[in-house]
Amino acid sequence: MAFTKTTAPNGMRTSEILSADNSIPERHIVVATLRNAAPRLGLSASVISTLDAMLSCLAPKRNHHTVFASNATLTFRRNGISDRTIRRHAATLQEIGLLIRRDSPNRKRFTKHNNHEGKALRFGFDLSPLFSRLHEIAAMAAEVLREREQIDYLRAKIRAAANASLVQNPHDETALNIFRTLRRKLTLQDCVRILSELTIAEVEAEATDDQTTILTTNLTASAGQIVRHHHKSNKEHIDKEKVALKKETPDAISETPITVLELLAACPEAGQYSLRRIETVHDVVAHARTLAPMIGISSQSYEAAHLRLGALRAAATVWAIIQFHDKIKTVGAYFRSITTGSKSEGFSPERLVRRLAVAQGYAA
Repeated sequence: MAFTKTTAPNGMRTSEILSADNSIPERHIVVATLRNAAPRLGLSASVISTLDAMLSCLAPKRNHHTVFASNATLTFRRNGISDRTIRRHAATLQEIGLLIRRDSPNRKRFTKHNNHEGKALRFGFDLSPLFSRLHEIAAMAAEVLREREQIDYLRAKIRAAANASLVQNPHDETALNIFRTLRRKLTLQDCVRILSELTIAEVEAEATDDQTTILTTNLTASAGQIVRHHHKSNKEHIDKEKVALKKETPDAISETPITVLELLAACPEAGQYSLRRIETVHDVVAHARTLAPMIGISSQSYEAAHLRLGALRAAATVWAIIQFHDKIKTVGAYFRSITTGSKSEGFSPERLVRRLAVAQGYAA
């Protein structure tokens, strides 16, 4: 494999975005985002694991993103893969634009400081492109998750229609072929094409009050058959008038809106993942939409919370959860429960954020 020598970067990198005094996105968040965005980036699981090993060599507090670990160290952290594989993965990451390789004349990786001039030469794997593209990658990850959700929905719709056809005619060759096709991994375009080619009745989807989706069929000849295909939800129906009255109570009205500065003070963990300055409500909401898929909150759950709570309150909930997400077993289920589920009736994002502010040492 050919090595290309490049000029090492000068300067100590003391910008506000990256300094030893600032927090940097946690490694597991970066890796999870990369895994979700892998189909768009063209990254294999093996290459991501090598990148994870490189990230593990970076100090949490630093003023650069250069990895100085030797190939032997990276091989050890990758459970003994070959040196040649490490070099091949590094080349792949460089081609994709997530890494810059800066080789010294003797191919060693190190730093040389000039304290008199306040400069430094760094030779190694520079991961600055990865961190500079993190927002772009997070957007890709969110897009991939939305597509997966749509594919799962269409597969369920196709399966339900094919199953209903087999109930009427157990020897329906079209339905049997559909089940064979569903054994394979299908793209969104494949699912759309299969649905367009279906000659059997289509399954209709209805949105219920609790933001869940129930597939109902109108494919059978009798009402008795339709009843057997219904799935009855155990969730209690909430009286909308009571909920509306509750929102108008003095306690609810007395809760003042959350300010951007208050949110930044109460939830520093969420703020540290942003590579841009958070100044407006729009910045808060946009950052929350980036963070949500990274911690397991689906787009459907977030949109349901947005409709029920409003843009800022839904975003503030995501910011607050980031502050203690490591203590939550399933973040997606917890978010859904407090925003639109069984625990949503008495939930207040304002109270949650202000409790976190107290925990951070600020006045509520």
